[in-house]
Amino acid sequence: MLTEGRERDAALLLREAAAGEPPGTARRAVLERWSGLLLVRSGREVEGTHAIERADAQLDLLGAGQPSLEGLFEELGLELDDLAEP
Repeated sequence: MLTEGRERDAALLLREAAAGEPPGTARRAVLERWSGLLLVRSGREVEGTHAIERADAQLDLLGAGQPSLEGLFEELGLELDDLAEP
């Protein structure tokens, strides 16, 4: 999806995956943060920013770092250059 320019669809799948994780976990916050980053990239700045802020607050409470879009691509075995232009 990401390499096809379907960031919004990918963001929605990440949000669904996050909802399936236990509340308050780092995994849920990471998935939500990645979802937010993709939403911002696809032009849904307000929705994406809110997701990022929620995730970052939880990650801060857990003492965890804030993963980047590059981190998502590394997790998927892709290069950031593979991302289609919005």
